[in-house]
Amino acid sequence: MRQSVLQKAAVSVFLLGLAAQPLRAQSQTSLSLDGTWQFALAPTERDADALAGFYGPGFDTSSFRETPVPSNWALEGYEQPQYKLFEGNASEGFYLKHFTVPAGWTEKRVLLHFGGVWSSAEVWLNGKRLGRHDSGFTSFAYDVTSELKPGAENVLAVRVRQTQHDYEFDANDDWSLGGIYRDVSLEAMPKYRWLDRVDAQTTFDDQFRDADLKVRVMVGDAHKSPVPGNYVGGDEPYELRLTLLDEDGKEVQSRRIAVPPHYATDRETRATLHVESPLHWTAETPNLYTLRVDLLEKGKVSHERELRVGFRQISTEGGVFRVNGQAVKLRGVNRHDEYPDVGRATTRAQWLQDITLMKAANINFVRTSHYPPAAGFLDLCDSLGLYVDDEVPMGSGGNHLNDPAYDGAIMLRSYETVARDIDHPSIILWSIGNEDPLTTLHMAAIRTVKGLDPTRPVLMPWRADEWLPPEIDILAPHYYTAEGYDELAGRSSRPIVSTEYSHSYGTDRFGGLEDRWKALTRHPAGAGAAIWMWADQGLVVTTRKPDGSVEKSLKVVDGGWDGIVDSYRHPTRDYWETKAVYAQVYPAVDRVSFVPGQASVEIPIQNDFDFTDLSAVKIGWALMEDARQLAAGTASIEGQPHASALFNLPVSAIEETRPGATYYAWLTFSRADGSEITRRAVELVDPTSRAVPVHAIGTLSVQKGDDVSVRVGDVAYTFDPRSGQLVSAGRKGTPLISDARPTIWLSSKSGKDAPDLNRYTPSVSEWRVKAGPDTVTLHAVVDYVVDARNRFRTVYDYAVDASGRLKVHYSISPSVQVERLPFVGMSVSLAPALEQLRWLGLGPYDSYPNKKAAAILGVWSGAVGSDDVTGVKATRWVELTGSPGTGARIVNHGYISSDAEHPRQLRVLSTVAGRKAKGRGPEDPAQQLNAGTGQPFVGEFSISPNP
Repeated sequence: MRQSVLQKAAVSVFLLGLAAQPLRAQSQTSLSLDGTWQFALAPTERDADALAGFYGPGFDTSSFRETPVPSNWALEGYEQPQYKLFEGNASEGFYLKHFTVPAGWTEKRVLLHFGGVWSSAEVWLNGKRLGRHDSGFTSFAYDVTSELKPGAENVLAVRVRQTQHDYEFDANDDWSLGGIYRDVSLEAMPKYRWLDRVDAQTTFDDQFRDADLKVRVMVGDAHKSPVPGNYVGGDEPYELRLTLLDEDGKEVQSRRIAVPPHYATDRETRATLHVESPLHWTAETPNLYTLRVDLLEKGKVSHERELRVGFRQISTEGGVFRVNGQAVKLRGVNRHDEYPDVGRATTRAQWLQDITLMKAANINFVRTSHYPPAAGFLDLCDSLGLYVDDEVPMGSGGNHLNDPAYDGAIMLRSYETVARDIDHPSIILWSIGNEDPLTTLHMAAIRTVKGLDPTRPVLMPWRADEWLPPEIDILAPHYYTAEGYDELAGRSSRPIVSTEYSHSYGTDRFGGLEDRWKALTRHPAGAGAAIWMWADQGLVVTTRKPDGSVEKSLKVVDGGWDGIVDSYRHPTRDYWETKAVYAQVYPAVDRVSFVPGQASVEIPIQNDFDFTDLSAVKIGWALMEDARQLAAGTASIEGQPHASALFNLPVSAIEETRPGATYYAWLTFSRADGSEITRRAVELVDPTSRAVPVHAIGTLSVQKGDDVSVRVGDVAYTFDPRSGQLVSAGRKGTPLISDARPTIWLSSKSGKDAPDLNRYTPSVSEWRVKAGPDTVTLHAVVDYVVDARNRFRTVYDYAVDASGRLKVHYSISPSVQVERLPFVGMSVSLAPALEQLRWLGLGPYDSYPNKKAAAILGVWSGAVGSDDVTGVKATRWVELTGSPGTGARIVNHGYISSDAEHPRQLRVLSTVAGRKAKGRGPEDPAQQLNAGTGQPFVGEFSISPNP
């Protein structure tokens, strides 16, 4: 019984699909029905029943309002948008469109195309029911030849249901948005014989030099059979003319084929165009040709279609994912086809914005989670160069796929996805389902897809089991650790594409992206991965107030802050991290040694492009001494893909090194169009450099009272024996820094029942002061009590030398309820006179132990409390300055941190926890800062007031 159901479903889907000719194959005559339609919303089932006869003549439509198509009605203010599955009743939409078509269409065959209706469309034309289509993300069509009234007014009626038997396949962890949200159009063609479908496949020779373009042309024929008294033409043969044109419109190859007559049946003609040395299509070289197919009857063109062709070939042989014979790495991201202002009625400008930003971030691969996108998006992927994983829409319905009642729904979605998109060169694989168990119906979908298109591999997102059937060509694990990816990719006999591997959630995650990327792709089987998610899932919600006014606001549900760009595609910190991790060109070392006066140093440059030589990349370089530029220039070198080449960096401008200074080169790598791939720093280390000399500025003295004051020259440090802490540091009577206390907690981390570890009472158990001729040392042991269950001990060792420098060494031993700490270090308060902060270290972005690829070594600055300096920065030294003559330098080979809530509190940290990876903590135990190990956290820094 199951097999019978599947067979029937497959046959019905195939017949339906033949009418759904892809609009991207150009027709002679078409008419867009986009624009203003009449619309009524039925919030309840009772309201829908009252509108059920809306398609018939004489129905009262006075309650209908004008609305645009394409659109989602929730974005037009008819109701609030729904996230995920509906609970209870879902509203329905009723659409009417009045239109006319040319009178000459009387002798035409006409198809009515819908690009996408969510999630169910029941369609009438001039009162005649055409049918019902239940699949929210696939395109469909009807033959309306007999119902259309050329030269007169026509009425198209569409009832849109948001829920139906299998709508969960069209619902995701995203917005559920009803409406006719993609293009609606009419396509006219010859009535009795026409080009029904054109498909093309490219196959290279063994050297990937010459190629065959294999074309299939299905010619439809509606002539009646030649029987007595029932004969209408069709006894003439016809010709097919195939012409391949390059980007300049120059003919590359052509062929003309004579086809014998056929009656009342379609006929497929196959032809091969052999092309010598065609330009390859890849994401790096998106070369396209145009295939024009003409149907000639009696020597005249009666119908024509055009198809964009890219010469490319996909292979997974030997467990390696290859494009045109070359192993490739897929630097990916997941994308929802939506935009805040329009929902799913996205436009070319928005597709172009996405692709442009993706390519700028070195992204070369997009997973269309979890449904086929607008066809125009794929057209741009073809022309601009972006690999695509096209996903058959199964949404949240995976738990139904052991129920035979859903067989037809899955067959429909599988067929319509492939039928529309099969000829896009950008599509390199198909996805079936999302995070589903494997079922018989999944396998039926996979075999259907592979039967329709044997040229592309198939995967099931989340399934990476070694026992998967051989029809599943690629393993697709989700959210493994770096160690897990390393282990799987090291032994897998199938390529691995991790369709979700790093979750950009809010501002506190995305840790370990670089580690997971490198662990996976260092292996031949590790073909690549996709970040979840491209953009925050935000919509502009329209609220109509009782007074008639309209209020619009951006709504992002909890869990929708997933993007590496925000809803309006403004880059976030995670976008820049992605760009840095995915960079295809970068120095293979972080530091090199040199001797002052040396002419140049060799820096190995890694080329991780799959097809592009380094000669196409411009290298800009700048030689730096702290913040001072010593020399700069541009260069280029040759270097094959997947290899490294040596770049000779000129360093003759460094004739000698200054004690205490840091020398490094900034390297900027740019594409041929001048856009930046990435920038990195390589530190230049002089092994002969001398330590910074210590210059005495006065005699050390100690004054004891309620406080202990240590003075040298005009520099003074004051300590409190009752807390064991530094309470002030200043110069010439001007306070600079005060209240240096331990910090291991963020107030924002204190939940309803969690202790606030910033609120404690100190108790000093040891306090010693020792004055020597060159150094004054102070030792303190302090117990900090939060409550009966939370405390920590800090051991301080202070040392003030004759140069006016204070060294602080601390050891913090926590005994607290919380499992993990965000950081460990000291917090100092800055005097109001200090207005600017400047640091040598990683910047300008935040940097954590497992999230620092986008930050590079340099000297960075900003106003205290500004966005430029808040967050966590890896540092070597920090300068605090204000009015002339005031300031201090803190030397700290660790981190600094500040926030907008307490802008004048600077945390000087020895240790910072790594960022979370999806829902778990950092993968490296050393980055977890576990509070219960029994081992102390140790750090040190120094303070030197400016002269």
